Amino acid sequence: MSNYNQSVELLVPGLYPTTSVLGTRYANKPKSKPSNMVIKPGQFCYAGESEPRYLPPRWSPHVQPEGQLYFSCESTPRLVTDGYMYSTAVQEKVMRFAGAVAKVLEMKQISLPDSTEVYLSPSEDEEECYYYIADHASHALSWLEEVDLDQLGIPDVVSESHLRYALADLYWQHIEQFPCHRLDSLSLNVDELIAIFIHGEGDHMTSMNSTFPYVAKECKQFIRVLEAAKQRLDQPPSVCVVARLWSVVSRHRLQTHYGQERSRLSRDQLILDLPETRRSRIFAGASHMLLGIPQEYAEKLQNLFSDEIVFVHPWRDFITQCREEWQQYLTWSLGLSIFNALLLPLSSASRLIASLSLACCAITLLASLTLLLRFNDAPQWCANQAASFLIASKGASSGYRRVALAFSAPRAAFIWAAGIASLQALVWLERQTSGIAVAALVLLALLARLPWARWTRKVSSILPRCRRDREAEGVFKV
Repeated sequence: MSNYNQSVELLVPGLYPTTSVLGTRYANKPKSKPSNMVIKPGQFCYAGESEPRYLPPRWSPHVQPEGQLYFSCESTPRLVTDGYMYSTAVQEKVMRFAGAVAKVLEMKQISLPDSTEVYLSPSEDEEECYYYIADHASHALSWLEEVDLDQLGIPDVVSESHLRYALADLYWQHIEQFPCHRLDSLSLNVDELIAIFIHGEGDHMTSMNSTFPYVAKECKQFIRVLEAAKQRLDQPPSVCVVARLWSVVSRHRLQTHYGQERSRLSRDQLILDLPETRRSRIFAGASHMLLGIPQEYAEKLQNLFSDEIVFVHPWRDFITQCREEWQQYLTWSLGLSIFNALLLPLSSASRLIASLSLACCAITLLASLTLLLRFNDAPQWCANQAASFLIASKGASSGYRRVALAFSAPRAAFIWAAGIASLQALVWLERQTSGIAVAALVLLALLARLPWARWTRKVSSILPRCRRDREAEGVFKV
């Protein structure tokens, strides 16, 4: 559940720090086995319900709005666990580690505030338990010993105030997972959250590079949801939604360095001291051969992952545009392939040119189909999926070289195919005019390459000096 160093001396043997992100909530657990059951007369009706299963004193069951069963205890300190307390083995393990935590608090003379609760997650297979302390007053997680950020999977920070947003993100994820048992003790600050989303909506409407994680249309919908949830904060589903959105806002503030000396005010703004990406000369040469298109894609990918942070909507816009481009060149290459195939049997056309153009069309077809299949669901990726792809791409080749070359292949190959196919016109002119027209076109092309603009500027700079040096006889001194 955590990366905690097993060699570190623990306060309680087998008790390890964890966070609300590192739990086993979505882990693969033993499968359920439904079976046949006999319905008793009047069950759940006039005969009432069966006697509830045993739980230790002051423990009670709750069901999170998504369906997860969990348990809480009104003890000192208060406890909460997602361990299956109806199991005798799990129950004994939770009670044993709860007692160990109470002894540590007594030994260290720590008096936890009434606003706190201790989360315990017993391991199913080993004599281990994971824990953290959630404080509803400060909106943060804490532990009984010193812990390193990397051991708990928390990103690096630049200050204590920056760290607070990381702990707030983890706290709100705790509330999202356990929203039912302390509704009266929670301070949800819904009005502040609504104001944040109003600003996010306006920021996206007035800026092309807003860092807010939701676009204007989504902000508007969330504001409506929050206004409705505000009227029903005595219901766990409303608390769950508010907590999830506070978690998103806290994570956004952590990533943008909100309130720090250098904060990220634009998506493409770089504020972290990261190693510069250097692309090889081989890539530069390949990009030049492919008309500079790979370099263009490499820069776009770099901007999408500025400071190793990806915003989901720019990613989706980018990959959607890429797919549209690949589909477009796929269609165009089919048409150009048919044109070249029709030219092959004609004596007035060059078979070599038609064959080369067909080869480039084949590259366009193969690259387009491969990319379309590979990134079929990419427009629906979440930020984590996009980040995983970009991290892997950057690690495989510095500066996204391989991905940039792959993404540029359909367009570059088609442009080469079209350019080569256009040479058929020169072949036709050469055969119809015995090369005179072709020679004239080549001469015009060479003349067009001459630096006429530079020569004109030079002459223009000389003429005023000539006029100033003109003698009475009307002779110019140059």
